[in-house]
Amino acid sequence: MTEPNIQDVGENNIMETDSINIGASHERAMELGDHRVNTTEIENRQLTPTIEENELCDLDTEPILLDEEASLVKNMEECMQEATQEQSIQNAGENCRNSYEQSYFQQGQIQEIGRCSWDKATKHNYVRGCLWSPDGTCVLTAVHNDGMQVFELPQDIYGAQEVSSARSVNLMEPAVHVPQTTLVYDYKWYPGMDSSVPGTSVWIASRQHEPIQLWDAYTGELRCSYKGYNNVDEVESALSLTWSIDGEHIYGGYKKSIKKFDVKTPGREICTYPTKVTASCMTICTPFPNMVLFGSWSRTITALITDSKETIQVGNSSRGQGHGAGITWLKFIPRTNLFVSGGRKDSKLIIWDIRDLTKPYHVLQRTCDTNQRIYFDSSPYGEWIISGNTDGIVRAWNLLDIDEDRKSYRQHAFPLHRDCCNGVSFHPSKPVIATTSGQFHAEKINDDDELEISFINEQENSLTLWWIGKSTNGLSEE
Repeated sequence: MTEPNIQDVGENNIMETDSINIGASHERAMELGDHRVNTTEIENRQLTPTIEENELCDLDTEPILLDEEASLVKNMEECMQEATQEQSIQNAGENCRNSYEQSYFQQGQIQEIGRCSWDKATKHNYVRGCLWSPDGTCVLTAVHNDGMQVFELPQDIYGAQEVSSARSVNLMEPAVHVPQTTLVYDYKWYPGMDSSVPGTSVWIASRQHEPIQLWDAYTGELRCSYKGYNNVDEVESALSLTWSIDGEHIYGGYKKSIKKFDVKTPGREICTYPTKVTASCMTICTPFPNMVLFGSWSRTITALITDSKETIQVGNSSRGQGHGAGITWLKFIPRTNLFVSGGRKDSKLIIWDIRDLTKPYHVLQRTCDTNQRIYFDSSPYGEWIISGNTDGIVRAWNLLDIDEDRKSYRQHAFPLHRDCCNGVSFHPSKPVIATTSGQFHAEKINDDDELEISFINEQENSLTLWWIGKSTNGLSEE
């Protein structure tokens, strides 16, 4: 098989979307058959939504829950009125639920379908989060001291409606491996990624002492770089990343600014938005594409209006309405007006409503007693939130279901890992989630004042795929 022909892009050259010429697909595209068709690139290709438009419904209704403080002081009459409103909202939601999401976590257990482990303690490998590609064919992860790696969805899962409990676990190997050079800060898939169009099969990553880099998901080759400069004209590393909704621009979060890059033009930024704090994490506000939400290590969350460069503060951390430590991750819930924030060494997952940014909409509880980023994610239809926890448990909340105490959303807890579960990601169209486990384990000093590796029975460093839909006791039919 011939090797793909990648056109070199210099630091100062202009790259058009269709200027990257791939002569032949990677071998794994041939193995996937109809799922990855070798085709030419499409000029000016529009983003293809994962969910069909005719399946959409309006979930932008009034919130199901008030904040906890308000719900505690409601009298019986108010509770009865609230119950009527909640029931009507839930009935409306039932009519438009995705068929897969109705079955998520409903059998009280989930099934492991694939795993890759890094077990050599001397290499200090631990996995740092994971992200499914927008087309659902592969999952991207970063491994401490082992670079960035891409793993493929098992073949039999593509057409599966149910999975047999007798199904064996796939021992996965990376299809693409970008070797470790330095610490990976953040990484994001191109939002229009489609494996049948190799030119779109890319992700961006920010790494220590390096500019933002665009990587090829077929070959692991570096496509091009986007360089942010500080006030003394030195290249600095972005600490966080996000794409514009249309995929035409990249936003990089820096120590005192957010910089905007044109995807078609590698090199220097095209716009800079000064900030007073470090942008430690970012996300695009889906209902308002010109709004970027970013968190900081100073416990603040800010909404940036890119058109006018105006900023709006979210909540007030000094009044106990925010996080007690730095913000490490933000996630917008699809098809709603809500987004979620999480912080380091902070057990709170705070849900915010962009219609009222002055106070939290609701607060969920998880276990997070580390400075390491602990990821959380929302399902494609916005009905579920899942989060990793430092106790190895994956917690899931159904946003269309209220618990017995009527104070929060119904929670499901699954003890999936022996070590810290730091990453979770929903598959965009299948009842599958990916989780990652591991954390830094400090070396200890023995009686002879010599360093030695602490071998802990609970230490686990893995990427694992889980089936969260319907299961059968017999063999599943393909």
